[in-house]
Amino acid sequence: MYGKNLMLIMISVWVLLFIVLPVSAMLLFSFWSIDNFQVIHSFSIQNYSKIFQDPIYLSLLWKTIKLALIVAALSVLISYPLALFVNHRRGTLKTILFLGVLAPLWVGYLVRIYSWRSILGESGFINSLLVLTGILKQPSSSLLFNSSAVVITMLCISIPFTFIPIYSAIEKIPGNLLQAAADLGAGGSRAFWTVVFPLSMPGVVTGFMFAFITSFGDYMTPSLVGGTSGIMYGNMIQTQFGNSYNWPLGAALSMIMLLFILAVIAAARKIGNVQAIFEE
Repeated sequence: MYGKNLMLIMISVWVLLFIVLPVSAMLLFSFWSIDNFQVIHSFSIQNYSKIFQDPIYLSLLWKTIKLALIVAALSVLISYPLALFVNHRRGTLKTILFLGVLAPLWVGYLVRIYSWRSILGESGFINSLLVLTGILKQPSSSLLFNSSAVVITMLCISIPFTFIPIYSAIEKIPGNLLQAAADLGAGGSRAFWTVVFPLSMPGVVTGFMFAFITSFGDYMTPSLVGGTSGIMYGNMIQTQFGNSYNWPLGAALSMIMLLFILAVIAAARKIGNVQAIFEE
């Protein structure tokens, strides 16, 4: 009992220090304003009015949502067959493949971004291959600093996070259900669509949610491989807290992002049994 109470106290302190206090401070900042680089500590909704009246912020928000949806969808489409393939292997090979998919997580976040920046650059691997095979006469600069480069790099970052819950959901499917489906005459394809896919949906929804949230809040990838056409909503927040020194507006933009992410999590919980992924 003593250990349980101590653990509850530690978790409560953790939530208070790293979630409640920072979010509360950000919410308070979002209702302040700035005048001549001085923060005015009085309640105002002018930051939210500015965001919803200026089409730049809303168009950037919509652009970021679309990009995050694309990354999340592609991440699921790639991770699902990958998880099926790894799950059907046995022994050491299964362990090696599993660790191989997660290997990018062992490399630093910035290292992965700069790696793709090198691969997609004019002197990178892809340009060298295209020139070597005669597809291009000379290296192209169009592979980097655009939205496609942002999507490719974000996929590299999000796929391990998508793979883990999908693999976990598939691995939890009891083998006797597949045997029962086979005994009833269901072929491989029918058994997949009637047994495996429905039971793996919590993993799919959780993986989609992880990939979407990771991509939606990312601002380093657009900064380093997106160029001017790859600027996202996160870059706008970074600018307000950095060069513009307009922390109240940055806080309001952050609160809108937080509300949107909470809505995505709520929708994911409604659509799929997300908590099943974290249960034994």
